[in-house]
Amino acid sequence: MTFSNISIQACLFAISCTLLTFQTNAQVWTLDSCIAYAFQNNLAIQLSEENVALNGLNETSAIGAMLPSLNAQGGHGYNWGQRIDPFTNQFASSRIQSNNFGIATSVNLFNGLRQVNTLKQAELNTETAKWNYQKMRNDIALNVASAYLAVIINKEFMDIARRTLDGTDRQVKRMEQLVGAGQIAVSNLNDLQAQLAADNASFVSTENNFRLSKLSLMQLLQLDASKLDQFNIMIPNLDEVEQYTLLSNPEIAVQAALNNFPEVKSATTSVASAALGQKIAASGYYPSLNASFSYGTGYSGAAKVITGNPDTLAFPIGTVLGTGELVTSFPQLSYTLDDYQTKAFRNQLQDNVNRSLFFSLNIPLFNGFSTHTGVKRAEINFRQAELQLEQTKQTITQSVYQAYNDAQAALANYYAFKTSVAASIKAFEWAELRYEQGMSNITEYADSRMRLEIAQANLARTKYDYIFKLKVLDFYQGKAITLKP
Repeated sequence: MTFSNISIQACLFAISCTLLTFQTNAQVWTLDSCIAYAFQNNLAIQLSEENVALNGLNETSAIGAMLPSLNAQGGHGYNWGQRIDPFTNQFASSRIQSNNFGIATSVNLFNGLRQVNTLKQAELNTETAKWNYQKMRNDIALNVASAYLAVIINKEFMDIARRTLDGTDRQVKRMEQLVGAGQIAVSNLNDLQAQLAADNASFVSTENNFRLSKLSLMQLLQLDASKLDQFNIMIPNLDEVEQYTLLSNPEIAVQAALNNFPEVKSATTSVASAALGQKIAASGYYPSLNASFSYGTGYSGAAKVITGNPDTLAFPIGTVLGTGELVTSFPQLSYTLDDYQTKAFRNQLQDNVNRSLFFSLNIPLFNGFSTHTGVKRAEINFRQAELQLEQTKQTITQSVYQAYNDAQAALANYYAFKTSVAASIKAFEWAELRYEQGMSNITEYADSRMRLEIAQANLARTKYDYIFKLKVLDFYQGKAITLKP
């Protein structure tokens, strides 16, 4: 039986237990409280929950990739040496301070629907992670139930050993009285005392197994192992096995599991995700179209404006022939360095504005077979996902039928051992009477008692095994794990 094949609806029973305060020193733990506590504290569940959060972030990233990018930039610097100032378009050789500011945006207009399909795939991957989280909760729930029943079984074995030890102790005390009265030989008492020592060793062994099973359960619950002696579970009354009825047809549990199990849901979404992976890979065959726009301005310390009053100069260039009149050049304005002033920062930012709009088309012609191999790889991933889904369904179906057949066998064994216990009790009572009357030896007495112990232990084991298999079948149908009929 694999612990992964559990219905997510079965986990809902723990909601009513989440408000409990768990105190190891005072609480008697029920199966429900153990599972609820494990849901809150088990590290594997917490890791699975974090994985859901990570996939959610991938989904957010996929949404962001579809939106236009927007970036702003600014710069401040100084230049020395011969250069052309970008804002005055003049040569400058002195140290020039410059500033530039801009904002740019770009957006993908078409790339074979890669971004759209990537977003859909991210959503499916998040859904898959959620189903895996539910599966982890189911695994922990069934593991806790199995460990809980192991504690009950070992408690039953310990009680059987205790009753056997007590019975032998009573026989020793009775033998001591008979020896003291001279009615039996001392050798009979010695044999019984040796049996008492063996029974005590058997009890100690079963007690140790009981403690180990409690420790295993505590470890699943992430509890402090140093408080083992204070950890106690509720032992339900499971004597009336007839109250627990077996399904008439295992197909009922099979269909319920196939429809609702998180393993199937997870595998199904994985197939859909792999199908989108094929489309994403094939988008590499399509052209891509991008658009970008930028808006910028700047400031230069070399940009000057005239602020002073220039002198008007006219230079002689000749005389008029015949008259001798002086001819001068066209009047020119003459400026000195004091007549210039650096253009105001604000005015430069307004006057130096520049804008640009670009469209770029990329047509894939040859890329070293990367797109081709990517498509082939995506096709293989899709086929693997389909096979994984079918394998998951087969595993669930086989597990249900295995649990059903095991339950049938356990029930048949239970009735067989029930009859065996009844017969063994009568046989032991007769053997005990014969031994007390000196009509048999210690070997016959011990052999009869051993057969009774084995029958009782087998009865307890098959009883709990049958009940556990029934609970597994209930879990496949989406029912809560509980030891109630």
